[in-house]
Amino acid sequence: MISTDNLKYLAAADSGGADGVGVRMSNEIKNAALPLEIANKTPGEGLAFYIAILWRAVVTLGGVAFIIFLIWGGIEWLTAGGDKGRVETAQKMISNAFIGLAILVGSYAIALFIENAFKINILQPIFPNNL
Repeated sequence: MISTDNLKYLAAADSGGADGVGVRMSNEIKNAALPLEIANKTPGEGLAFYIAILWRAVVTLGGVAFIIFLIWGGIEWLTAGGDKGRVETAQKMISNAFIGLAILVGSYAIALFIENAFKINILQPIFPNNL
């Protein structure tokens, strides 16, 4: 529980102290669980950082999904036993896996194009500190 003495000290510290010397308190909330390289980012930098991490995670999961669906479609095709419906389903699964892979490769190609054309690395955003 905060006493009135503590509140007076906090108010004095925030205003520069009763003797003119005090610690300026910040209203900013920091998450102590985050590494310093993330916690010290400004809100815009943090958002760009999290979007880049999210993109990498989606591409990784998409690559894993490609492998799973490719193997699953191949097994379905091998075990179809001449059933035309199951073969078509397996072919569709394999072709959809390759379409998904093409989308993932396309997103990476767009990111590389933006990096080369505009000299902005959107996959590893770095912001200047003093503008």
